[in-house]
Order: sequence, then structure tokens, then C-alpha cells
Amino acid sequence: MSTPEAFAELKVRGVTAEGARCFVDGSSENLDPGVLAALTDANLTESQLHEYVAWVGE
Repeated sequence: MSTPEAFAELKVRGVTAEGARCFVDGSSENLDPGVLAALTDANLTESQLHEYVAWVGE
């Protein structure tokens, strides 16, 4: 899956910029299980997750 496709999938699955930030920061214990699963399934690098935060915030 390409990065744009992964970003679109995360957005569809309800991953917000704040949720992605929490995941990157390692404070994901309070994330919704579906959001946590989406982020784990996406298997993005930390850099890509920061890009996602910027992208979804637009």
C-alpha cells in the first residue's frame, strides 16, 4: 500500500491527528482499540506518521 493510500485508510478508520501524535509519542494506552489497530496495521515509519499528522490536519 502506498503512503497516500495508507493515509486515506487511516482517515477512513477514524485516526485523528491527535491519535497519531499519541501513537508516535508512545502514549497510546488511551487510544480507541480500532484506532490503535489501524495505526499498527498501517506499519508507517515515525516520519510518515508525522506527515500523516500534517496531512490530516489540513
